Amino acid sequence: PDFLIDIKGVKELIYIKEQKTGLKIGAGTPLSEIVSSDLIAKKYPLLRQAAGQVGVPQIRNVGTLGGNLCQRPRCWYFRGKLFQDCFRKGGNNCYAPGGENRYHAVFGGANCYIVYPSDLAPALIALNARVEIASSKGNRMVPVEKFYVGPEKNILKETVLGPQEMVLAVEIPNPGAMTKGVYLKLKERQAFDFAVVSVAVSLSLKNNVVDQARIAFGGLAPFPMRAVKAEAALKGKGIKDAISAAC
Repeated sequence: PDFLIDIKGVKELIYIKEQKTGLKIGAGTPLSEIVSSDLIAKKYPLLRQAAGQVGVPQIRNVGTLGGNLCQRPRCWYFRGKLFQDCFRKGGNNCYAPGGENRYHAVFGGANCYIVYPSDLAPALIALNARVEIASSKGNRMVPVEKFYVGPEKNILKETVLGPQEMVLAVEIPNPGAMTKGVYLKLKERQAFDFAVVSVAVSLSLKNNVVDQARIAFGGLAPFPMRAVKAEAALKGKGIKDAISAAC
């Protein structure tokens, strides 16, 4: 680009506030503030767990919610200067299927096997969150699971953002009284690494039976991938009875 605009100085994008319907977090909010928030730790521990897995403290101090959701994909062929005919650069080749591909997509490749690296995206999908997007025509709300675009739809893009749009905030609905969540991340190193695979699970229970289930994976596809069949296998059953079928 000819010009870059630094939006770090827009203080209106930096906030964590509780609403009647749930939680709203500004896109410019540093990840370290999400990790240290008592409100998030108490009501949305799944989100705190995911934010705490991003990089190291120095990165979390400067990395933001919006930045984590809108980062470019992880692929050394896409990032590398030697591979100019990569599909995602507008070329006609993908080096991943026949090359070094340990960190590439297992599902949803469609001629491009990038992996979307966000830790927060699977967690927010599990929490049924929505992204608020601003444009010159007004604001719109998009569920996080529909915020991402697979290569089969547009091989040059990762999100639904248009050229004159930006992420303003994320809204998370209030959790149920018996909602439990967890974020797990498998990585090569103990710190400062992307996920080989990650998973976010949010379950609502009634009388020890799963009332609602939302499961999302990271590290497996070019987008955060919701596991709808696994959710269906859990719903209406006791967890111990349904875990094998869900897996």
